[in-house]
Amino acid sequence: MKRVLIIQIRQLGDILLSTPLCRALRENLSSVEVHFLTSEIGKSIVLGNPYIDEILTLSEGIVGEVRAVLTTLRNRYDAVIDVQRTGRSRRITLFSLSSRRIAFKKKNFEIGYNVPIEWENRGYTAWERIKLLEGLGVKVRNYQDYLPEFYNFKPVKSLKLDKYAVIVPTARKREKMWEVKNFQEIISFIHRELGIKTVLLYGKGEEEEKKKYKNLQGTIIPERALSIGESASVIKGALFFIGLNSFASHLSISVGTKTIIIDKKHSGWFPPIPLVKEVYGDGKFPNVDSVKKAILELMG
Repeated sequence: MKRVLIIQIRQLGDILLSTPLCRALRENLSSVEVHFLTSEIGKSIVLGNPYIDEILTLSEGIVGEVRAVLTTLRNRYDAVIDVQRTGRSRRITLFSLSSRRIAFKKKNFEIGYNVPIEWENRGYTAWERIKLLEGLGVKVRNYQDYLPEFYNFKPVKSLKLDKYAVIVPTARKREKMWEVKNFQEIISFIHRELGIKTVLLYGKGEEEEKKKYKNLQGTIIPERALSIGESASVIKGALFFIGLNSFASHLSISVGTKTIIIDKKHSGWFPPIPLVKEVYGDGKFPNVDSVKKAILELMG
């Protein structure tokens, strides 16, 4: 086995959740060359990863897809692992002409794949994806040792920070967002009980959300939306992070920061490890006191 392609085009969180595959592959097949196909924005998530030898990007449209297929043919992959199984990734996998085209088995296993892998519930999505390596004859028994990893840090010189927490109160889907008044109360609690400030991060297009926290004591709000690499740098330096079931929470785990996730129910998207606390209700968001308790427990 000389060269393997892993395909994870999007979403941002899913791209991070597929990075453990790269490390597990390299550590169990040391001579293998690992390539990773993703989107243009996804490239910034895997850039600098020492377990990836080459990053390929897929642009929008049929031309981008044809170029990706031609690249796979030129690179002559011994195996292609399609983590995502979209229409585009399936076609690229099929036309790569690789002898091993690996994906999780579905009820109707599509023509694009010839090595079906049975999915297994391991309690965390990233650990479940490592099972795809069995298509290469690699059985990783210590899969719980692998977590998402991020390396493409960008410093933020405009922020002068000492001891602080980070909160990201937004999510891609509005129904996944906790009430603003709850986050406001948590920020005040952190400032009052722990004596530290909270950096509030937000993404492009979320400028209206940041205004709701503008005059709240104990809050530091960057003047502009930070890039993924800049956000990672700020989160890595934090004492702890609080977020929702969103990309930012995956990013926090990938940089080794203590993380609290607020959600309506247990999702399986986050690892059951001491570094992470999921606070959730029975189909509804938890109350503020539950999150306060989680903060105190996490901080010891």
